[in-house]
Amino acid sequence: MDDDELFLAVLDGGSFRAAAKAAGLDPSRVSRRIAALEARVGVKLLNRTTRACAPTETGTRYGEGIRRLTDARAALLAEVTGGQDVPKGRLRVAAPTDFGARFVAPVLTKMSETYAELSVDLRLGSGFADLLAEGIDVAIRIGNLSDSALMARRIGISQRVLVAAPAIAAAVRTPADLGDISIVSYRTGMTEMRTSFEQGGVRQDLRMPCRYAVNSMTAVRDAVLAGRGAHLGPVWAFRDDLAQGDLVALLPDARFDPFPIHAVWSPTPYQPAASRIFVTLMAEHLTKAGLSQA
Repeated sequence: MDDDELFLAVLDGGSFRAAAKAAGLDPSRVSRRIAALEARVGVKLLNRTTRACAPTETGTRYGEGIRRLTDARAALLAEVTGGQDVPKGRLRVAAPTDFGARFVAPVLTKMSETYAELSVDLRLGSGFADLLAEGIDVAIRIGNLSDSALMARRIGISQRVLVAAPAIAAAVRTPADLGDISIVSYRTGMTEMRTSFEQGGVRQDLRMPCRYAVNSMTAVRDAVLAGRGAHLGPVWAFRDDLAQGDLVALLPDARFDPFPIHAVWSPTPYQPAASRIFVTLMAEHLTKAGLSQA
């Protein structure tokens, strides 16, 4: 175990003693080697107490960088030797909260059950993760991607529908009737929703006021069911409510532009097996769930 691997063992174990046990070394030797590593790189990597160690901000970045290099090296070795490319190590994934809980978590659960040497971290949140700063291997993003240096693969498509409670839907006959209906927004800070749709081969603009916003699809759904307003959102989130009649699609023959679903990751010439297989399994899972690219 070299010094970088030993440093990762300290991070994973939370102490020199835990790292020493994993490496078969004396704790004092681990302490001296980490101190030598810090002297060599010229920065403090760990904050030490009598019982535990915690990485500094620089130490966290260094550790995540070492993990990525280790994963890339393993992928390269498997490629050039023709060895078995089996997911191992730790796979860190970021995804939107509700989408991640519903579609990403089952894939990661299956992977952790299938591959004994693989550990998974799933970070759920409504914001876009900074992959490099947060040590994320793969992030799932819904919507059009901005230009960036990240690698991306489109793994699905999210069709959208404008929904509301039956009492609100009863007042809507034409697009003009939507102007007085408030939108429940997933994006906080909005005062008005502006979008467009296609109906009968004609493209039309739509503007609706927003008086209630919350960045949780579960909370949005609850608000719409309670009659607080309409919502333009993913079909998958409202499919059961529409089938049961608890919600109604406004302008059911209108077509709103769907949102692409992408897996994105930091550019690397050799994508580790865990990341590559996860992306493939996610695409297959979304196709089975009806969120295919077709």
